[in-house]
Amino acid sequence: MAVQSMDDIVALLSDDFFYRVRTMADCDFVLYEDLNGWEFPGGMTQDEAWRLITAVRKQAAIFSPDDPYRTVDSWFVTTTVMARDTKDLELRCMAGFPLDSALETLQGSPYVTSFIERTLLQGMEADRAPITAERVHEIFTGAPVENDIERVVSNYFEISHDADDLARRDITYGLIETLYYRLVEGTDAEALPERGEVPPVDPRVLPPSTRECIDAILRRTDLEGDNEQRMGPFLRIVTVTWYFWNFDVFPRFNTLVGLLLRNVLAIKWGLPVLSWLPVTYYPFGDMNTPRMEQVYRSWAVDQGFGLDFTSYYTVYAKQYLRELDQLSEAVRRLWDLNRRVGETVSGDLNERQKSIVLAVSVDPDAVLRIDPHRRTFRVAYATARRDFLDLEQQGYLVREQQGRAFVFRATPELRRVLDRLHEQAEAK
Repeated sequence: MAVQSMDDIVALLSDDFFYRVRTMADCDFVLYEDLNGWEFPGGMTQDEAWRLITAVRKQAAIFSPDDPYRTVDSWFVTTTVMARDTKDLELRCMAGFPLDSALETLQGSPYVTSFIERTLLQGMEADRAPITAERVHEIFTGAPVENDIERVVSNYFEISHDADDLARRDITYGLIETLYYRLVEGTDAEALPERGEVPPVDPRVLPPSTRECIDAILRRTDLEGDNEQRMGPFLRIVTVTWYFWNFDVFPRFNTLVGLLLRNVLAIKWGLPVLSWLPVTYYPFGDMNTPRMEQVYRSWAVDQGFGLDFTSYYTVYAKQYLRELDQLSEAVRRLWDLNRRVGETVSGDLNERQKSIVLAVSVDPDAVLRIDPHRRTFRVAYATARRDFLDLEQQGYLVREQQGRAFVFRATPELRRVLDRLHEQAEAK
């Protein structure tokens, strides 16, 4: 290369335009559309400026684990904001850290189980399986299922309860298949809805078969292998769910299988709080926006440098952080309410019984059943039943008959006490 050409390149890259763009990209991410209306140096067009920016950024790229069938680069750049957000997520979601410990104490509460229900609802929407939030909550609390879709919902909750045990296993083809077959167990699988079309993906990254797709997923779950070590656990989890959102690994409910595998991985890798966080997906829910369409196009279209996933990872880190903040606030409010209930309600209650009282403190009209309580705390049915009967004997709950089963509600006296607590909390 001639010296004159080198001088021209250095002068061009030293222009204030490139300084501003590099700063923007490091603080967030930059899409092609973000350059609309800019003045470019040296008579460049927007296309030329974008190509040069992308070429420079790729010099600092981290490449995704190689797939034998893939004929295009998949890469991303660990910008300052991405590194900060992913580290923040991983620290706040770690096992034994404050939020994990609080969730362990407050398990079974409607305040926190609503996050699990919302995750499921978003997965059902992506899988084109219609069901209402009210019905999902009823099934979560033990209502009998009435059709195949509701059976899938019930199965999802059962598998979620077993996530700790599943996380002790190696992540294998068999484990991923197990998640799917347990999810559709007891249903007429052929009659379940199909997801339909998903946004188009570059055919050069399309796995030719289920085997190759699961092999690619397994490569991303291998923290100990030769894969790029800078691709930490959070980015791997986002990538794994990306496969299930974009490819039909299984005949039905790919999104739900991806969410279940995400939960298993989060627990396995010491980030259990991550499994509580709902996260939607373009083109579904609140991420179906023009900006997200631009983000999708930015990584789904190769402009001569492969597929750049930087914007994709950045958006999902921010989405997870937003949900984590909401979960933290819900837990803080619940912890305060739990303290107030403990100071007000007399009697020698165990932690499971406190969770029952806490459940009706959040929803005084709640109908409580024994079996969901048993599953939540993993105790024998007789133990769970005794928790409720003791509370009934102490005058906190009243028993009713629904069909062949008993259900429990808060007594009028307890509801009046709880109403006062809520009024005191709102007055602060």
